[in-house]
Parts: sequence; structure tokens; C-alpha cells
Amino acid sequence: MNRFFLALSASLAILQSTACADTIYLKSGKVIEADILEDETDYIKVNFGGNPLYYQKKYIKQIEKGGADKDSSAGGTKGGKGFSSDDCFERGLEKAAGGDFSAAGEEFRKGILIKGDDSNLIAALNLLDDFEKGEIGREHVMDLSSGLLNMLRSDYGQAARYFDRALESDPDNVDIYYNLGVCYYSMGDYKQAISSFRKLLDIRPEDPEAYSLLGNAYYLTGQEQAARESFVLAKELFRKAQDPGSAKEIEVLLGRLFKN
Repeated sequence: MNRFFLALSASLAILQSTACADTIYLKSGKVIEADILEDETDYIKVNFGGNPLYYQKKYIKQIEKGGADKDSSAGGTKGGKGFSSDDCFERGLEKAAGGDFSAAGEEFRKGILIKGDDSNLIAALNLLDDFEKGEIGREHVMDLSSGLLNMLRSDYGQAARYFDRALESDPDNVDIYYNLGVCYYSMGDYKQAISSFRKLLDIRPEDPEAYSLLGNAYYLTGQEQAARESFVLAKELFRKAQDPGSAKEIEVLLGRLFKN
């Protein structure tokens, strides 16, 4: 069975915002306004209340410098003329959440024509294919689609309710636990985020990204030793997965958060 999760993630940096010149759009749906102090290949450093915060670029969807026009976002056209693969994905989720799977599939396929390697669109089509094969139920597809749609629109509380319901029919789905963890994290409910990521890791214990998010949630609840241990595990697992770039980013983050 092809499982479906939104290819969005909370940043490894502390998610806070303040009114400044630059606007950073994270793939998780968060929007941060802060002055960018450093813009490196893999990460940016921003100023928040006089304190430096770091955001990995792989979790950033778009950066607008100095209040640039938000209609000029990547993949679309200004003024609403045209659409992107993200637009097709959102419209497809709307259709699937309402139970119109045929129309949803059409939207997802339109998106694939724009961006053939879009992991969200590929997973969405696989989900519909699983339904056609009778491997999952109609309500399950609708709950997942509704959760993802609300998550995409930053309504994390509503998204979490749909994901909880989806877990009733698929209690070992690690990707739903991942989405739940991101939702709770984005709402600032770090204890619930920790619980979701721990459940994920009980089922899939070698998930480096889950460990990195778990480490950040631990850090934000003041559990620095647990945070450090999670980040170290994330670094080792990224190396094991032959992802040296992510391993290096975790190493940099460890150095920033734990200077001793």
C-alpha cells in the first residue's frame, strides 16, 4: 500500500515570527518575518528579538526580500493568471476531500504535467490508486485529503482532527503520525508533537527527519539532553542514509544550540 504524507516539514530552527523586512515561507505553511543576517547555501540566519535563529533551506518554500509582491511566488504568475503544480495539488485535495476522486485525479495529473517529480502529486495519485484497488476505504481517503488540505492552509487544529480519525482505520501509519507531529509542532503543542514523533519512531526507528524534529521539540520544552541525543541520532542516521548534506546541517545546528 502506498502511504501518503504531505512533503512538508517543520524547520529545524525555532519557529517564531516578528515584523521585519524579509518574509520567509516555510513548506510547513508557517510564515516568518525577520531580518535575514546570513544567506548560506544550506541555511539562513535571521534576527529575532536580537537572537539568531537558523532555518534549513530545504524546508523553505520561498523568501521575499523587503516586502516583495506575494503574488509573484514561485511556480505561479502574478495576478492569478496561470497556475502551478501546487495549485493543482490543492485543488485536487479539495475534490478528494469532498469525495470526487475522479476530478481529484484529473487535477493531480495536471500538476504532474507541470512538475513530473512532485512527490506530493505522485503520492496523491498512488492514494487514489490504492482506493481503486480496494486497499483503503473511501472515508479514509477523504479524511487524509481533508487533513492534508487543512494542513496546507495552516489550519493545524482541524488537520489534526482529520488525521486522528484516519489513524482509526490505519493505526500503524507512520506518515500520519509524522503529519500529526508537524501539526502539533506548528501549533506550539510540543508535548503532543513529541508523543506523535515517538509513536512514529516506535514503528520506524531509523527515520532521521523524525529524530531531527523530535530534537527540536525537546529543545523547545527545555529537555536539552534529550534534544541533543535526538539530534545526534538524526545526524548518524542521515549519514547512514548517505545524506551527508543533512548530516552536516544537523552538525551545524548542534554547534549552534549546544556551544559547550
